[in-house]
Amino acid sequence: MIKNDPRLQRKYLRAPLKSVCLYVDGEHVFRSRVLNISEGGILLSDLPHIPEINSLPLAIDLLQFPRLQNLSLDELKLLKTSEFPRTIIKTKAAMVRTYEGHSNVDKIFINYIGCKFYNPDVDFKVEVFKYVETFAKNTIYLLSLFESLSNRTEQLELLRTVANLLGYDRRMKIPLLRAKVLHDYQSLESL
Repeated sequence: MIKNDPRLQRKYLRAPLKSVCLYVDGEHVFRSRVLNISEGGILLSDLPHIPEINSLPLAIDLLQFPRLQNLSLDELKLLKTSEFPRTIIKTKAAMVRTYEGHSNVDKIFINYIGCKFYNPDVDFKVEVFKYVETFAKNTIYLLSLFESLSNRTEQLELLRTVANLLGYDRRMKIPLLRAKVLHDYQSLESL
């Protein structure tokens, strides 16, 4: 297949989201981790229970990143991801994968569940769009820092600080960190 094949392009950009999601199944509320999100859906992991229903009520903890390129190194050093504003967004989703025929024991070993949002309202879509757009712009900014990197200590500290705020390990070796960020950037659009 050709690299720019439109069949390999996602309908919506997605962005990593290290957060939590609550979902309801019957009379019980469960918690799972969120790995990524787009206007069209969400990837969940560590589900303590695979829901039996197809229309799953969700409450997602959505982090609100600032535009990092607009901040100085001193301002960036003062930021802590845990102190970023958060919004709880709610919608319903349907599991993309089905697990019919799997025993309850088999379901325990399922690590990831992809869900498609089911008729999300406009406010929900706007919040997700803003998150994905800001994360993508911050990732592009981080990639630009790699391109302009010299041996100056301040530039290296800026790069590591931005990477850390976006969820990367600031202690990684620069070539490995760059490869990871580039991979994540490419997966924003590609399947």
